[in-house]
Amino acid sequence: MRLKLSSVLLAAALSMSLATLAPAAHSAGSTTNANGAPVVLAPNAPALAAAVAKIHEGKIDVNGVRYHYLLAIGHGTPIVLLHGWASTSFMWRCVMPQLVARGYTVLAPDLRGLGDTAKPAAGYEKANIAEDIHALVAQLHLGSEVNVVGHDMGGMVAYAYAAQHPDDVRSVAILDVPLPGIEPWDQIVQMPRTWHFRFYAVQDLPEMLIAGRELAYLKWFHNSEAVNSRAFTNEVEETYTREYAMPGALRAGFEYYRAFPADARQNQAFAQHKLTMPVLGIGGAGSLGPIVGEELRHVALDVQSVQIDGAGHWVAEEQPETVTDALLKFLPPPR
Repeated sequence: MRLKLSSVLLAAALSMSLATLAPAAHSAGSTTNANGAPVVLAPNAPALAAAVAKIHEGKIDVNGVRYHYLLAIGHGTPIVLLHGWASTSFMWRCVMPQLVARGYTVLAPDLRGLGDTAKPAAGYEKANIAEDIHALVAQLHLGSEVNVVGHDMGGMVAYAYAAQHPDDVRSVAILDVPLPGIEPWDQIVQMPRTWHFRFYAVQDLPEMLIAGRELAYLKWFHNSEAVNSRAFTNEVEETYTREYAMPGALRAGFEYYRAFPADARQNQAFAQHKLTMPVLGIGGAGSLGPIVGEELRHVALDVQSVQIDGAGHWVAEEQPETVTDALLKFLPPPR
């Protein structure tokens, strides 16, 4: 089990709140700046504490896999937060409480094979995992329509979810990830910085080399892809290490990469019918940057894009306040 949920989430959320410019006396809401533009105010400490108290953990069987999830019930169309590789639902520790404090229903599962979710031998194609998440939403009785937000592998799953269930998706946000089979995928996978795409695709070898060295490897990997490496404290790295040192966790993570050829074929079929719901692409300035928005225009008709300064790949952890603000400006308000 990870660090005590409530204390970790509250500490992370309060740390983010202190980093914002919103006066502490304000509760969640909005006002205007000198130019009359809306400004989103950060929730104060009591509001964040109340938000964290609403978040609970659960487990449920979905498509034959025991899924672990975090959930807070609020109002309006639910937000589904999907993490990626070298992360778990823990990556949303600074973002989820902020969304909950503003009244949203928010679901953050550990994806198939990762975190506290079971680790089956197969089924790591992103279209298949999207079906898991669609079934999870249904089994939790959250309604048919959702806003899907995904980072890294979670972004690939978010696209597959929207492509397979367009009538059930109100909006999609994809954070710092290329989509297999979609331009400029072929160029991206040849970049030196994506060396791990090829390494993880080798059967069995990555598991053999990294097992027993999870802490050292994850520290190096997170920092190598970060601009703001301060986000990855010893406490954060120890949490991720516990989760990726679980039996089968490394192999499950690498299976996400081994599924890329199948994902590419599926995405090229999906792209024959472009998404019509609003789509937001978020890229770290020190990572994919504007490429995220550019690639999404190949698969969607209504695309906005944002570049996050001071962030590498791990945008939601490196600059959570900026990412939260971008999401709040994009997402429909809770009703």
